[in-house]
Amino acid sequence: MQDEELILENSAPSLDYFLKFEDETLADAVLFDMVHDGEGYTKQSRYAAIDVIGTIYKPTGQMLPASDDSGDAVPEMAAIPGWHVNVRHTSEAPELEQYRVHPATPHRMWA
Repeated sequence: MQDEELILENSAPSLDYFLKFEDETLADAVLFDMVHDGEGYTKQSRYAAIDVIGTIYKPTGQMLPASDDSGDAVPEMAAIPGWHVNVRHTSEAPELEQYRVHPATPHRMWA
């Protein structure tokens, strides 16, 4: 029990950000540094954790005929504008505020 308490006391608080960018290129420029590793470049995160969601699709309310033999109709989906990313960081990141959104029902969340 003392070990668990110690871990909790020493755990850094984290802040979660739901972000929406115009496109993937802008998201990469804001969230990553390009680091030369001797052979080429790799992306290195500027934040504790990044969950790239990308394009989010929502049902339009229309149903489409099945594309297989099941005969079951499937919902038509439409892309929501933007490139979506969740960021978890150990301190405030005011530079992310201009991209921050507050979804009523997030598509994906941190566990």
